[in-house]
Amino acid sequence: MKFLQSAIAMALLVSAAITGSALAAEPDPWNVYQDGLPSSASALRFNIDACVEISRQHVDPAGKQAWENAKEPLANELRDAIGLLPWPEKTPLNVQVTGRADRDGYTIENLAFQSFPGFYVTANLYVPKGIEEPMPAIVVTAGHAMEEGKNYDLYRTAQLGLVRQGYVVLAYDPVGQGERRLRGNGHAVSYPAMLVGHTNLRYMLWDSIRSVDYLETRADVDPKRIGIAGNSGGGLNTMYAMPVESRFAAGASFCCLCSYEAWIKDGGNHCICNHLPGIAQHMEQFQFVGLAAPRPFMAGNGQKDPIFPIGGTRDTIRRAQQIYGLYDSADQVALSEAPAGHGWSKPLREAGYGWFNRFLQGRGDGSPVAEPEIPLEDRSSKDLYVFKDGKLPADAKTYVDLVREEADRLVQGYADVPSDADEYAAWAKDLRGKLWETLGGKPVEFESAPADHGAFDWEGRSVKRLSIRTERDLEVPALLIQPEDAQGPLPLVIVLDAGGKQAAMKSETVGRLLDQPIAVLALDVRSLGEGKVNPNQCASDAIVLGRPLLAQQAWDVISTARTLSGQEEFDKVAVYGRGSTGLIAMLAAALSDEIDAVATQWTIGSFVDAIADPLPQPMWVYAPNLLKVADVSQLAALCAPRPLLLANPVDGKKSSLSDAEGKVLFDPVLAAYRATAAEFGAQLATGKESDQAAGDFLIKTLLP
Repeated sequence: MKFLQSAIAMALLVSAAITGSALAAEPDPWNVYQDGLPSSASALRFNIDACVEISRQHVDPAGKQAWENAKEPLANELRDAIGLLPWPEKTPLNVQVTGRADRDGYTIENLAFQSFPGFYVTANLYVPKGIEEPMPAIVVTAGHAMEEGKNYDLYRTAQLGLVRQGYVVLAYDPVGQGERRLRGNGHAVSYPAMLVGHTNLRYMLWDSIRSVDYLETRADVDPKRIGIAGNSGGGLNTMYAMPVESRFAAGASFCCLCSYEAWIKDGGNHCICNHLPGIAQHMEQFQFVGLAAPRPFMAGNGQKDPIFPIGGTRDTIRRAQQIYGLYDSADQVALSEAPAGHGWSKPLREAGYGWFNRFLQGRGDGSPVAEPEIPLEDRSSKDLYVFKDGKLPADAKTYVDLVREEADRLVQGYADVPSDADEYAAWAKDLRGKLWETLGGKPVEFESAPADHGAFDWEGRSVKRLSIRTERDLEVPALLIQPEDAQGPLPLVIVLDAGGKQAAMKSETVGRLLDQPIAVLALDVRSLGEGKVNPNQCASDAIVLGRPLLAQQAWDVISTARTLSGQEEFDKVAVYGRGSTGLIAMLAAALSDEIDAVATQWTIGSFVDAIADPLPQPMWVYAPNLLKVADVSQLAALCAPRPLLLANPVDGKKSSLSDAEGKVLFDPVLAAYRATAAEFGAQLATGKESDQAAGDFLIKTLLP
């Protein structure tokens, strides 16, 4: 009986699987691409290929003088991308020592210091016993061990291995890890931090730099012999700290150095920590390694590491050796390989011991030094924690706090939007130019007729599937619906929705438009809807490219408007964006006169409100340095004198703005519309009436 029941159950499962396969095989009529997303419509493929193409343009220096001429501009570009140009003020460290413990051969000191005011860094200082002072020291930076941070077993093994070699070791928790793992310090905050020109690396490197400041205050440390080492995210910290901070006498970066070309092309999806705005435009990794010459630098990588392909690391070190060779120090940059995957394996740790011994202690030839058995105490030991109660001080600030402080400073420093016509025209021209510069430059216009992919019936209307080429190497899918029996050129509304074309078509506003003689184009800008790809990988690669996704998506709207407005069946072209896509609609209208009217609904009223942990907006919203130039109010002001509706704008929690917040948003917009003699062309709709406002506005604006 049991066998029979099992057989019946298996038959039902097989039948269900077959039925499911058949259902899955049915094409979705809402998809333009019935056989799956082609590479020509993949935003991820576009950004990867563009990054690789640019990375291959960076050439080796022709000689020492050529390199000397290039060094300072490269160093400034690197610091600017990180967010360390200008150099932050060095404020008091306010060091607290909260505990000391004796161990066999070393002591542990638990300490906290403030790298920025109120921004606490938690660290353990390991000091060898019985060694003549002053001693060499090494800052050890943790990789992505989010819960354990500095106390992750693998990293403690390396820390204690270095202590046994005679080094004072300062191991600290990176922001968002270990004792600093709390709401407001998440690594994804690098996305909103980029709005103000900051990055995770800015804070990671500044913590390392301030660690040197602390070590220099100690009588038992030789300030001329301070090194830095780390694995994965700690290797990232190390490889950028070396060119940025000249006081590091030697460095060893494990399982991170590669080349931008190799890890973007083949390394897959990476933490946003790895991505610096526009860095691919300015340099390859061999160049920033070269900036540290002739100070000793070693990369240690696993030959089987899938996220940092070894071929890229080999190429970077080979090219960096040519730069070091200009200073007769080619042997002071090296690669140690291990037949392993991603991780600070024993062979790599042993390579690090030998490297530092040669250059910080003057012993050995740099060959690996055997690591003895290193027993580890229980990670829960109170002696390994700075704050014994598990809480940071009450006055502690988070990463989000610091970024929002900078955002508020930038926004408060904006010039008022002029209400005089001539002054506004000059202001608008200048701001539009700054926006294009900030967003990576205006792309080359691409002229191409939409491609027809067939049609289907929906609620008695024929829906045309189109693909529209917006750049040489990218097209986007769209659905076009025209009212039945309409005569003459029609107004067209480009509809955007983060949920894609099908979500857009379910909108009540879209239904009202289709009941009028107004055509609707439901557009999936790149990476949304049918074009959805890995959101982090696509957004972060676009940042490295120097063309953030928000700008690319706005260009899709601009190009689509230009393409369709040139066709006989359409006249005025408006764009309507719901939720976060309202930012795309507004940016497109701010940057281009191709759009005749714009309406947004439930769209955030300020990028400042998008700075939070967890992220209140999609990753593609966060365009590096945007708040240095403009907030939502300024983008809306650039739409003047064209009709504009802001329907029910929201804050970071997606709640409607208060009257006071609405006034802050809308006053600069009104000034622009007064300057262009179109004071009643801009509308702010709030409350219950805002649900109907978008349809009313578009119908009234587009129809005679």
